[in-house]
Amino acid sequence: MLKIIDYDSAERMEEPCVLMLGYFDGMHIGHRALLHAAMNRAAKENLKVGVMTFYGGKKGGQIYVFDERVRLFESLGADFALAARFDDAFRRTEKQDFLRAVFAKCNVRALVCGEDFTFGRDAAGTAEDVKRAAFEHGASLTVLPLVGIYEHKAAASLAKEYLAAGDVEKLNQLLGGRYFVAGRVSTEGRRVGSKLGFPTANLHLSNEKFPLRQGVYAVSVPIGGREFRGIANYGARPTFGDERVVLEVYLDGYKGDLYGEEIVVYFDGRLRDIRKFESADALIAQLKIDLEKIR
Repeated sequence: MLKIIDYDSAERMEEPCVLMLGYFDGMHIGHRALLHAAMNRAAKENLKVGVMTFYGGKKGGQIYVFDERVRLFESLGADFALAARFDDAFRRTEKQDFLRAVFAKCNVRALVCGEDFTFGRDAAGTAEDVKRAAFEHGASLTVLPLVGIYEHKAAASLAKEYLAAGDVEKLNQLLGGRYFVAGRVSTEGRRVGSKLGFPTANLHLSNEKFPLRQGVYAVSVPIGGREFRGIANYGARPTFGDERVVLEVYLDGYKGDLYGEEIVVYFDGRLRDIRKFESADALIAQLKIDLEKIR
């Protein structure tokens, strides 16, 4: 279980560690390079691996909300997260105060960041400031160069462009793994899909999450040690006059009851736009075509 150290609490990470500095809302391939460097250092010196991250989000939403990031950090092998609330008070923190807090909260032996890492009020802090603070505390700093993809810098802003375009294939390449949404299956609307012969698991996404382009997607959901392929409608349901944005997932071959359960939906590709059908029968015919595509 990933340990959470709250930046504003009295708790401290006493075990010697390597700490990654950044925001890490998407854990793209550049971030994964930092994690690889941190884990290599940790293995050589028997250190714990920590990731700096935040509650709340940057303006415009997050690629992964906090609980999803915790799930991802743990799956990638991190031991703990140093989590701060990304509010006005934190944004006003002077760079020196931030660095003092980092060393006060963690028994840092090594730090890892990217060459474009900035922090503190007005983003005044740079890797050079971190290097000086590390030296003063008897720690080391590893600064990694930027990672490129598709002639762009690997960055959260690029991931958001792909999300807005619904380009799941490029998004997954950038993230270094399949984009996912985690949440609890709602019991709302459970009869509609069943009447059509396509019972669905519906998720209401956090408003902190940067929105994926509305559409119908090929997805996969691991359940009970098996991964089920499926189709997912992300957005409104115009055939039924429902304009609310919902992630509605049908899993091919799954016969159980997921209502109230926590699931993770992985996105494999985009199938088509959402459209209004003249009848329920016309919608069913299209869903059968969608299923054939994922099979």
